[in-house]
Amino acid sequence: MSLILALVVATIIILIRMIQKEKPKEVAKPVLVKRYVHPGHGWLRLTQDGDVLVGLDDFGQSLVGSIDEVRLPRLLCRVRQGEVGWTVRHGQRSVPLRSPVTGWVIEKNEMVLNNPSLVNSSPYGDGWLLRVRPSKVNLQLHNLFTGKVASKWQDAERSELASFFSGTPALMYQEGGVLLQNLADKCSDDEWRTIARRFFQTD
Repeated sequence: MSLILALVVATIIILIRMIQKEKPKEVAKPVLVKRYVHPGHGWLRLTQDGDVLVGLDDFGQSLVGSIDEVRLPRLLCRVRQGEVGWTVRHGQRSVPLRSPVTGWVIEKNEMVLNNPSLVNSSPYGDGWLLRVRPSKVNLQLHNLFTGKVASKWQDAERSELASFFSGTPALMYQEGGVLLQNLADKCSDDEWRTIARRFFQTD
């Protein structure tokens, strides 16, 4: 009797181990990060503590080109949505950029100040610019693009830029439809002023 019981227990253990081996491992699901984009190509992302991170979107950094310097506002300075919040420089050309949010600057990204090229290589990651404590952020989000609306708007921006270079499309895109880096270097001063006014809403 004891032998039969031992065999039954052994069989159960073997079956349990087989089931455990066959059980598929759970695949970690990617965390979707919701970003909001301003018409002046600044972006913001809400943080868990209620603050927002802001930066320059991928289209914007590609249009400016290799960023040599970032000038950020001082700590505890109040930035306002739609008004100039900071400046980036490529070569001899500086571009004032509009803040996507109203609030108080509580942190500047020191990594970007020491290595401005992070805005190019990681615009939505290590290349963020400021941490802002917003006021009435939910109301401000209505003035920004997100999700499919943001994607359609960015497509429209690319199309408009393409029409600007319709005579010389090779100057604009490399293979795969990716915007050429340092496109600004291929523009005259007048052309660049027109582009900056249209896409970055400069005066």
